[in-house]
Amino acid sequence: MRKYILKVDNVSKSIKRKKIINNISFEVKVGDICGFIGPNGAGKTTMIRLITGLITPTEGNIYIDNYDVNKQRREALENLGAIVEAPIFFSYLTGEQVLNNLSTLNENMSKNERKTKVEEVLKIVGLYDRRKDKVSTYSLGMKQRLGIAQSLLNNPKIIILDEPANGLDPMGMIELRGLILKLNKEKGITFFISSHLLDELQKICEKLVIIKEGNLVWCGDTRDLIDESESNNLEEIFVSLMTKY
Repeated sequence: MRKYILKVDNVSKSIKRKKIINNISFEVKVGDICGFIGPNGAGKTTMIRLITGLITPTEGNIYIDNYDVNKQRREALENLGAIVEAPIFFSYLTGEQVLNNLSTLNENMSKNERKTKVEEVLKIVGLYDRRKDKVSTYSLGMKQRLGIAQSLLNNPKIIILDEPANGLDPMGMIELRGLILKLNKEKGITFFISSHLLDELQKICEKLVIIKEGNLVWCGDTRDLIDESESNNLEEIFVSLMTKY
């Protein structure tokens, strides 16, 4: 039985006395590609900020690889990579320079080890041949891949992506999807992906967490949700769920 890499345990979050997240619990197991969906205002961004340690829960606990995000912050976040918003880079730097600068934050690696790591992640995301080009020449899809390369520098066990396909053209979405599947299969990295593009999530996510107005609506296998529904289309199933809750 696979263990969980992410556990959200009875988490609530109130802001200015308004409850944004209401007693939510779910687990994401090692090796999962998990989609996280809900309508605008459901609390998805708040939940991602809680998971990544940017804000603290009013109640409950969040664990990454058994480490409490708030009580064992450093140990928990060492296992986490995240692109919470569209990645922003200094446009006058090359892709290689961006990653070289970020790699210096890891004090446990020598200069040669950092150089090797940067080359490795550039190859993984398919940007090695463009490593000497300025970020200003990169397409949006390439910038997203550079963001994922950035998240790979600390060898994460789980990567959080918040609307990673926003603004991408069809080719960019295909490349992003392929990269996620590659990292999951070859590196064993778990993904937790928030997106409004439900057709894309249906193609890659074997598990779904669905929320509405801060409440958990569904948590389970994508296949089970489809089997229990009258449609094979996730968008149609989602709309139906939202009318019931």
